[in-house]
Amino acid sequence: MFKTETHLHTSEVSGCGKLTAAEMVARYHAAGYRTIFVTDHFQQKTINKWIEARGEMTWAEIIAHFKTGWAAAKAAGEPLGMTVLLSAELRLNESRNHYLLYGELDDAFFLDRPDMLELSIADFHAYAASRGVIVVQAHPLRDGKNLPTPKHVDGMEIYNPNPRHVNFDDAVEAIARFHGLPMTGGSDAHRPEDVAGSGVLTAEPILTPADYVGALLSGGLEIIRAE
Repeated sequence: MFKTETHLHTSEVSGCGKLTAAEMVARYHAAGYRTIFVTDHFQQKTINKWIEARGEMTWAEIIAHFKTGWAAAKAAGEPLGMTVLLSAELRLNESRNHYLLYGELDDAFFLDRPDMLELSIADFHAYAASRGVIVVQAHPLRDGKNLPTPKHVDGMEIYNPNPRHVNFDDAVEAIARFHGLPMTGGSDAHRPEDVAGSGVLTAEPILTPADYVGALLSGGLEIIRAE
């Protein structure tokens, strides 16, 4: 079975991240993971911090900076034989909810919608579907401040062992099962103690976003859970 991390952050992009992309890669390689998705934050709060540090940025410059953590991880992972794939943890301006995006997140996906963060989750989900990107709600009940939106996602992260939050995983799993949604898990790694806390196991390696999407939607994965 092959290990894949579905949810991690780099300090290059996510202000809450405490490990560089290269440090993340080294730790996941040591933990036996074949593939990682870099899911840096894509939200107005994070973008505002980039602008504070760098000055005014165009939408294209924002997108380019967002991808720097993934690019650094990819460069570090290739010599180790690891697959490093791009994802995003999206927060729309309408709520505190977070959504993980899986698919071909090319520049056009972002550049064609400079109003992306202003969309409702219903409108964003429709846009993502039109581009072949699926939406997985991250930690849908975190700290009692997030609210599940099962009608507008393609799956739910039902296991998130991040130690600094209360994620109500059992309740999330019940919601996902009630709505017949595909279920996944991820470490939500920001710090050394978060690394390799979860992810998924598959019979074949995840080499592309489409591989993961296929495994998720077909139920062809097993969630890694802490013992």
